[in-house]
Amino acid sequence: MERRGPSHSGPYGLACTSCFKSKSKCVARPDGDGCQRCHRLHKQCGPSDALRRRTLDKKQSSAARIAELESKLGALISQLQSRNVISGDATQRQSPVLPEASSQPAGANSAQPLSAAEGEAQDGDHTEDDDVNFGSGHWSASPQAVPTSARPEPQLEVSEAEGETLLGTFRSCMLPHFAFVYLPAHLSAHQLRRDRPFLFRAIVCTVSPSAWEKLARGRALKMAIAEGMLGRESQTSTGRMDLLLALLTYISWSWDHVLNHGSLSRLTLQAISLASEMRLEPPAPPDARMMALFTPGFDPQSETTGAGTRHDFLERQRAVLGCFVLSSAVSAYYGQVDALRWTQQMEDGLAAISSNHDCPTDAVLTMQVRLQLLAQKSVQVHQQQQLEQGQVVASEMPTLPALMALTTQQGQLQDIQMALAPALRQQALIRVHIHATELCVSEATHAVNSMVPLMVSQFARMTGGSGPMNAGGGAASSTSSRQERLQCLWQCVRAIQACTSALLALPPSEFRGISFLQWAQLARCAVALNRLTTTVVIPTWDHAAVRAIIDVPELLDRVAGKLELVAQQAGEQGCDGVFTRLARTMREFCADASGRAAEDPRLAEHSEARISRR
Repeated sequence: MERRGPSHSGPYGLACTSCFKSKSKCVARPDGDGCQRCHRLHKQCGPSDALRRRTLDKKQSSAARIAELESKLGALISQLQSRNVISGDATQRQSPVLPEASSQPAGANSAQPLSAAEGEAQDGDHTEDDDVNFGSGHWSASPQAVPTSARPEPQLEVSEAEGETLLGTFRSCMLPHFAFVYLPAHLSAHQLRRDRPFLFRAIVCTVSPSAWEKLARGRALKMAIAEGMLGRESQTSTGRMDLLLALLTYISWSWDHVLNHGSLSRLTLQAISLASEMRLEPPAPPDARMMALFTPGFDPQSETTGAGTRHDFLERQRAVLGCFVLSSAVSAYYGQVDALRWTQQMEDGLAAISSNHDCPTDAVLTMQVRLQLLAQKSVQVHQQQQLEQGQVVASEMPTLPALMALTTQQGQLQDIQMALAPALRQQALIRVHIHATELCVSEATHAVNSMVPLMVSQFARMTGGSGPMNAGGGAASSTSSRQERLQCLWQCVRAIQACTSALLALPPSEFRGISFLQWAQLARCAVALNRLTTTVVIPTWDHAAVRAIIDVPELLDRVAGKLELVAQQAGEQGCDGVFTRLARTMREFCADASGRAAEDPRLAEHSEARISRR
């Protein structure tokens, strides 16, 4: 027992066990050997239980407290997982994995042990080991904290067998939709990992079955690509090709815009910068020597002469042309970045790809590039016309070149369709792309027609079409202009119906592998259809007649049904899968649209008319 001064009673709470039980005064002996009462009664004098308990608590090691907290956290996580409370990606704040307390009382109650654990962690002195294990933040039941322990980071490296499976899935399911790279059947995952490490990581990321694996591997891949592009002083043509192929693969099939709720524009800009370096035309030798004085170490000729073999040349052309197609789709989808500029060098590369018969997918890629180039040109014509409209007085003449260019593009589209090989005509993706291009050209033609309506009659006279031949036919010109615009709008309706029907006719196993190119085409059809059925206001334009052919809620319902089938085929579990999320969004929009239709008498009459026609 603690030594105390003579004839002084022990402090409150330090009485021995015997004096504590008898509620007697405990006075220590002068020699410090127990207390006077125990010595007088010949009893054993020992400290009280409270003192012994506090002493043991103070001596309790931090390792034991940490083990106890880990045990409680493990039990809590197991309980949450058994109730399916933890779902979704562990790191996304936009998709919280824990429900609100008001909607899930069980989840709120199950968070109480975690609060108790937090209280124990804050009790007493913190040691250095405590900071290492728990960090400086506080544990809570918030959606941002629990998933970190609930779902550990996946293994970024995959085994040889798993790599072969993922590569086979990518080659058979995804690559046929947008074949900007040729992966022959004899190419193994081991060889691809060795020769194209970034491309292999991008394939593993895009084919990963779960959304949280896609996110974790995608974050690591984007950091590695940024380090590879900006963190190295020099870069070989082989390394640059690997980075470009990885970026194109990730943009096309990672669904990063769905999982991260962000834009693909920044990633596309990185791909454009790499493609621009690879297609760089070297200046004449005198200019190159002069440029070397201002940029020591820069050799522009190395950018184009690095690929010496025909295989390397074709691989580079596929990548650059694929970057053009994808950047054009991203530009039209977001409106935040310009597409890769088309050059004569790319035209030569397209001719080389179209004449190559060793790669079976080059024919499809060639058609995709030609069709996307037509769509991009129609967009550029419309943009140029918008720019000139603010600089000159509205009249017929400034708009004539634009309409002539669009008419030429319509003829080129028809020529492409007529020149298609029988095998390509059976390709659903080619038909989808043809109708999507037709929609772009028709929209641009209608937009240009809307700028200066009076020029249509003059254009009809120049091209030999029907129109008033006298200069005083103002009313006839207005009627002709309106008819031209109506014709363009109905062409848009037919293109939307054909494009969506061809794309949604794909079986779930094929629809699962669609790239961002096809998804952007489907989205453009939905946006254009919504405009045609709501915002377009032209005399004699009948919104109800358009809805009778194809309507936005009906289209989205079909898309949602296809996405649900794809989610089942892909084995998605829970509500965090890409296709499951998209299908749920479509269903919610359709439900809201049905509610608005019930409130609007005109929409209700339209729905009844459609039901009667069925």
